[in-house]
Amino acid sequence: MANSDNGNTIHPTAILEGNVSMGSGNYIGPNVVMRGTIELGDNNYIDAGVVLENNVMVGSDNYFYPYAVIGALGEMGLKGDFFNEEGNVRIGNHVTIREYVCIHSPVYRQETIIDDYAYLMNKSYVAHDCHIGKYTVLSSGVLLAGRCIVGEHVNIGLGTTVHQRKCIGDYAMVGMQSVITRDILPFATVAGNPARILRFNKKGVEHKGFDSEWLEEVDKFYQSPIHTTISSDNPMLKEINLFLLKYPESLVLYK
Repeated sequence: MANSDNGNTIHPTAILEGNVSMGSGNYIGPNVVMRGTIELGDNNYIDAGVVLENNVMVGSDNYFYPYAVIGALGEMGLKGDFFNEEGNVRIGNHVTIREYVCIHSPVYRQETIIDDYAYLMNKSYVAHDCHIGKYTVLSSGVLLAGRCIVGEHVNIGLGTTVHQRKCIGDYAMVGMQSVITRDILPFATVAGNPARILRFNKKGVEHKGFDSEWLEEVDKFYQSPIHTTISSDNPMLKEINLFLLKYPESLVLYK
């Protein structure tokens, strides 16, 4: 029988150590370990065997499936694992963390971030200092190396590997088992080892409220052999231009 405390249900086998605080309506399941400075909002479901350690900040209405591990030290290999005492893992609201997901603490930045409505499928790995945008999906077995940035509404396919310090733009689609060694433009569909641009991710954006003329212009842009900045009032192309300015080493060759 689980214990109820201030509107929270905490299984008697759960271990809570350190500075653990939470709102109301949270469920803490059997054999959960919460150790360190841990903050929970409201109505989170923490299923069996989940580990939250070191510094972790969690919003509300999130679901952690069994045996996810959040907040462990960033893996630095022969450099030695490092704990940034002022850093934390921050998870937003309405996030789904499936079985055996691993999310590491920051090393170089202040936060490793999982934004609202992100969905991380089983066995996906988010290394130190990564930032996952809103409504983004990491499929099973996706591996993100340290300091990666993934934009909003991105879909990354099964078993994809992303090299450290790479950025994937908003609304991009990455095919399964891809190897990402270059920054990926917004709205692109890419796949392969190494990944290549295939086309405009029209299916991923056509129901998101973008103007049909904007979509046609972006479609033409992605049919060109080399993608470089162009002058346009199209906000989607403006976003691509800004991305290219910020990440000049982006993948730009078509197929």
